[in-house]
Amino acid sequence: MKLRAIVNGVSFYTNTTAIKKRKVGDFDLVNAALYYALELKGTHAGIGTTVHYYDHQMKKHTFDVQLSEV
Repeated sequence: MKLRAIVNGVSFYTNTTAIKKRKVGDFDLVNAALYYALELKGTHAGIGTTVHYYDHQMKKHTFDVQLSEV
């Protein structure tokens, strides 16, 4: 399924297979945030959420994620 994703204000198109394989971005935490949002989306047409992750140095990373079907 083709999806429009917006992560921290950057818009791009992707699909569910790329998100599930975590091959969308070059930063692992972005891929994890997209995967989490996809799981939250379920069968709905779209979702918007804020995801917080901490890296190995305990630095907080915040991602504003929106996913919608195209």
